[in-house]
Amino acid sequence: MGTPILSKAFDPVKVSQLRDVRRYSMAIKVIGVFTIVTCPFWLGALFFTSPRDYSYTSSLICVPIVALVGAVGVAHFAQNDSYLRRLLIVGLVAHMAASSVFLWVGWFVYGGAADAFHYWTVGLQLAEDFHVVGWSAFRPPYWSTNLINNICGIASLLIGDALPTLFIAFALISLAGGYLYYRAFVIAFPDGDRWLFGFLVVLSPSLLFWSSFVGKDSLIQYFIGLTCFGFAKVTQRANYRGILMCAIGLAGAMLVRAHVAAMFAIAMTFPYAVGRSRGSSTNKAAKIILIPVLLGGTLYFISQAGSFLGLNNENSRDISQEAETVTKNSQIGGSAFNEGTPLPVRVAESPFLMFRPFPWEMNNSLALASAVESVGWLLLCCFRRREIWSTLRRWRDPYVGFLLMYSVVFSIAFGGAISNFGILLRQRIMMTPLVLMLVCARQKLPTRRVLQRLQRVSRFTLPVGASR
Repeated sequence: MGTPILSKAFDPVKVSQLRDVRRYSMAIKVIGVFTIVTCPFWLGALFFTSPRDYSYTSSLICVPIVALVGAVGVAHFAQNDSYLRRLLIVGLVAHMAASSVFLWVGWFVYGGAADAFHYWTVGLQLAEDFHVVGWSAFRPPYWSTNLINNICGIASLLIGDALPTLFIAFALISLAGGYLYYRAFVIAFPDGDRWLFGFLVVLSPSLLFWSSFVGKDSLIQYFIGLTCFGFAKVTQRANYRGILMCAIGLAGAMLVRAHVAAMFAIAMTFPYAVGRSRGSSTNKAAKIILIPVLLGGTLYFISQAGSFLGLNNENSRDISQEAETVTKNSQIGGSAFNEGTPLPVRVAESPFLMFRPFPWEMNNSLALASAVESVGWLLLCCFRRREIWSTLRRWRDPYVGFLLMYSVVFSIAFGGAISNFGILLRQRIMMTPLVLMLVCARQKLPTRRVLQRLQRVSRFTLPVGASR
C-alpha cells in the first residue's frame, strides 16, 4: 500500500526544480545582504560624487521617495509571485548600488568623460533657458542624444540639480525593463527555467552596471523589454493589447536607437511570417492581417535607421565602407581590439560576441571583470547545451525564431562594426536578455545520477509526508 503513495508523491523533476529555486533564492539573499552591508560605501559614492556642486537636500529627499515608489511598484506588480517579488526588491537595491558605482567610476576612473555627466549638465542648462524662453528651450530633434538632453532638462525643472536622483530614476527604469523581460519569458516559455532567467536578467553584473545610469541604455532596455513582452502576447494569442505594446516598444526604441528598432522589426517579421501558428484559425487570420503591417513597419524602421552607418547622407558609400569607418572610429583608448582585421573576419567572429572579451584579451581591471562574466556565460551555455539545442530545433516557433533572428542580426551588425570592448560591452546588453531567453527556454531535467540521489533521499523523507 505504501509503494503507490511513494511513486505518486515522488516527482523527481519537481524536486529538482525546488532545489534549484532554493539555490537561486539563497543567491538572491546573499546579494541582498552584500548590498545592504556595503550601503555606506555606495551611498557615499552616490551623494558625494559629482562634477559640480548641487543641492544635497533635494537628493536626500528625492532619492528615498524614488526608492519608495519603486518598492511600492514591485509589491504591486509581483504580488502573486513571491520569488519575483523577492528578486525585484533585491534588484532595486542592487540597481541603486550599481548606479552609485557607475557614478564613482565615471568620475574617478573615466575622469568625468562619461556621457551621463554631459546629459546632466546639458539638462541643467536647458532648465535655466526655460526660465527665459519657455518651452522653446527644448529644441528638436526629439530622438537619440537630444531626447536624453530634453528628458534631463525636464527632470531638472522638477527636482532641481539633484544628480543622484536622476541616476536612481534611470536605474529603476532599467529594473522595470528586467521585469518586462521576465513577464515575456513566462508567457513565451511557461515550462522554461524562469527562476534562473529572472536571476540572470535582473542581477547579472553587466546588465546592472551598463544600464543603471543616465543615458540611452536604461531607456532602450525598457523599450526592448516592452517589445518582447508585447510580442510574446501576440505569438500566444493575437490581441490589440499585445500589438499596442509592440508598437509602443518599437516606437520608443526608434526614438532612442533607430537601428535597434530596425533589427527588431526584421526579427519579428520573418519568423511570424514563416513560422508555425500557435492556436486556432483566429490566430492564422490575425497572422494574415499582421504580416503586411509588420512588413510595412520593417521598411519604415530600416529607412529611419540609416543614421547608424550614415547611409542617409548624399555622399554615403556602401555598407562595407561605412562599417570600416565605424570600426576605425571605435578603436580608441585602451579597449580597442581587432585592429587591422578585415570585415569578413569580424563577421565570422560575430557568433562569439556574447563571450568576449576572452581572458587573453584582458588589458585592464574593468576588462578583467568583463572577461570573468564572459567565461561564466560560456560555461552556462556549455552546461545547458542540450537544452539550448532542443530550443534551437524549434526555430519555426514564432518567438524562438524572433529571438534567434534578432540575436543573429545584432551579432553580425555590432560584431562587424564595433572594435572597442568598452563600447561593445555597453551595446551588448541590448542582446543579452534575449540570448538568455534561449538559454533558459527549457527546464533542465535532472540527470540519472541526480535522480538516483533524489530517490535515495525520498526513501527517508517522503513516507513521513505520506503518512501525514
